[in-house]
Amino acid sequence: MPLPGNRPLNTADLTAYTPSCGASPVAAYVRAPFRGRLLKVAGILGGAITTADGTVTVTVNGAPVASFAVPQSGSAVGQLFSVVPASPVYLNEDDVIALSPSGASGTSVPMHFSLAVRGA
Repeated sequence: MPLPGNRPLNTADLTAYTPSCGASPVAAYVRAPFRGRLLKVAGILGGAITTADGTVTVTVNGAPVASFAVPQSGSAVGQLFSVVPASPVYLNEDDVIALSPSGASGTSVPMHFSLAVRGA
């Protein structure tokens, strides 16, 4: 099996978790470990949302930088949703990145997040 493209050594994956992206959404938070640029944000569902589409808003120190939709239709465990910010998002060490779900339905539907960050 061929290997994927090379990944620079100055890129890190940060992870966060929310126990509920459904009816009672809980935000997930992660700290920027170094100065750099946010390249991509992804979320993986831990269950199916039931009746309404959801949205995850990404903020850095309270300022919105990106968002992605989590459609209800066909939602299931293990589905991946992601966004690449439309304009460069620069981070400083100790910036707080919040991932805030909203709008979705379903009880206690967890979501795991991954953020790709490239050091300056």
